[in-house]
Amino acid sequence: MLKFADLTLDTGSRQASRAYSSGSIDCQGIRTARALPATPKQVLTREVIFDRVWGYDFGGESNVLEVYIRYLRQKLEESGEARLIHTVRGVGYVMRENP
Repeated sequence: MLKFADLTLDTGSRQASRAYSSGSIDCQGIRTARALPATPKQVLTREVIFDRVWGYDFGGESNVLEVYIRYLRQKLEESGEARLIHTVRGVGYVMRENP
C-alpha cells in the first residue's frame, strides 16, 4: 500500500482510491504511480522515472511517460478530485497537494 494525501494505491490488487472514487489501474500505470509517491514533494526528472519504471533510459524522443501520466491523472481525477501529479516544465513530475 502506498499513500499520499487522499490517494491510496494497492499495488497488489492494482486498485487506486481517492476520497470519493476508486478504480483499477493497469500494471504499467501502477509502476509509474509507484515511482512518484516514493518521493512525494520531490521533483523527479523524466530520466529517473524512466529508470524506476522501465529500468532503462528511453531517450528524449519518447512520449510514453506523458501518455502514462495523462492516464494516471484521468484515473485519479475522474470524480473531480484535486490534481496530485504536477508537471515541472523542462524537468519532470512531482506529487504534491497544491500546485
